[in-house]
Amino acid sequence: MTTRLGSSSGEVALRALRRIAPSLSRGFAKKVKGGKASQSAGGLKGVQPDLQPWLPLILKPQKQAKPTFTKEELQDAERRAKEYSRQKSYQNLAWRRDMETKFRLRNEAFAALPEVLQHPANEPDLEPFPLTRRIPTDYPPAAWPL
Repeated sequence: MTTRLGSSSGEVALRALRRIAPSLSRGFAKKVKGGKASQSAGGLKGVQPDLQPWLPLILKPQKQAKPTFTKEELQDAERRAKEYSRQKSYQNLAWRRDMETKFRLRNEAFAALPEVLQHPANEPDLEPFPLTRRIPTDYPPAAWPL
């Protein structure tokens, strides 16, 4: 059984269920009284101790109670949502204006070139970056090949 980085809690719970699936029928039929098995697995025979925190999620998922809000809380949430939407709209407008200005300046610079240079300036540069190009970083590399 392999573990991947970034696996969700649902996947972890499924893996845990697969590990204890053979022992579910006898492990949860009744609690074992006394002995080492009851101390190591919290009273459940055949269940590994590292799976104990996952058992409530696997066996009986808890139902979430629907939250109730007062009228004032709902009005405050609506006001905040409208303000957030308004601010995002202003940010988007500023970004669009900035991009429009950059496109306009680029087109003006292209038009200012002599006609001989306009055609080569309009072709995309598909040349790969040089392999020895230094990239600015926050920290220096551990060993830089010279």
